[in-house]
Amino acid sequence: MKYTDEDIEFANLILIDRENQDDAEVEAWMEDPEHVMLLKEFATVYQKRRNVDFYRDKKEEFVRLENTIQERKSRRMTLRWSVAASIILLIGLFVGRTVNEWRDLDEARLVAGTERIVSGVKAELILSTGERVVLNQQSVSIEGVNETGIQNDSVCGLNYVCAKVKGGEISEDVVFNTMQVPVGGFYQLKLADGTKVWLNSQTQLRFPVAFAGEERKVYLTGEAYFEVARDSVYPFIVATDEGMEVKVYGTEFNIDTYRQGTIKTTLVNGKVGIRVKVTGEEVKLLPNQMALFMVATQSVRVEDVDPYGAVAWKDGKFVFEDEPIEEIMERLSRWYDVKVFYANERIKKHTFTGIITRFADISDVLHLMEETAAVEFSVQGDVITVK
Repeated sequence: MKYTDEDIEFANLILIDRENQDDAEVEAWMEDPEHVMLLKEFATVYQKRRNVDFYRDKKEEFVRLENTIQERKSRRMTLRWSVAASIILLIGLFVGRTVNEWRDLDEARLVAGTERIVSGVKAELILSTGERVVLNQQSVSIEGVNETGIQNDSVCGLNYVCAKVKGGEISEDVVFNTMQVPVGGFYQLKLADGTKVWLNSQTQLRFPVAFAGEERKVYLTGEAYFEVARDSVYPFIVATDEGMEVKVYGTEFNIDTYRQGTIKTTLVNGKVGIRVKVTGEEVKLLPNQMALFMVATQSVRVEDVDPYGAVAWKDGKFVFEDEPIEEIMERLSRWYDVKVFYANERIKKHTFTGIITRFADISDVLHLMEETAAVEFSVQGDVITVK
């Protein structure tokens, strides 16, 4: 079938701007099987081309996409997985799903940790008295002995913008709450100053109900992505347990404290300073740089990086770029709650490159890795043996 310019443009809009399209119009358009095929083709090309630069020049990219679609208009296209280790593997979020399912998947990446890949314990909010509140997918107001006005939204997560400390007998600077995200969990949080925080699996964030004093300070264990509300008077500081702080000047960045002995801070936008408590030294980061803090030596090393791989988890993806199997399996074990054993030490050094949705079943992830990484996986219950 020869697709019209209007068909291509409408498929384009469905993929990049679905929320602003009329539901009835979309459903009517999708009743034509050829339109469904066009959308699948468009989604496939989109996924193959998708990278960080895509977002920087979306118009130019979609011109390329439209040209590619026209070139392929007489053929039916299916997803194929490459067996070359250097090829990025993608699990298409779009192909084979109805429009409503695509919207559900897109929203699922924003839902605050209530859709977990591992069943069982939910994320918890620990109030200042130690009372624990299990966070479910529902919109409710949370109130404790010392705090009030906390909102838990089914899509946007916890919101402290309207939260207050009760009464005048308790100083605001001592009323802290703690977010605790379990294995396989994910949650979003908005602090009292409007700062947005995404919390990854096995992560804990301690923060004040309302900021007071000369700085806005929070305490992190695990991994989190921050979009800090700009305030030139009151600096935002993220403290870790390993003698390092990140001083923020209004920015977007990721902190990863998972690996024992090191802390990775990756800057996407703005400016941050990596401050070593022992020496008082502060190392400034520029966008697209990563600071590696070595706990043993209390030193900081800065590298230029593509930040996409470090922050893609908050958008529902695993990104591996020539990454050792050992490090990949550590990440998978935190998300899928599995134990990993190796047939020999040499296997740990094998590498893999790929982009995989975090909402895929672990068996699908392991199968893709077997295709390219020259390894084999044996699964028994929650135990994975790498051969």
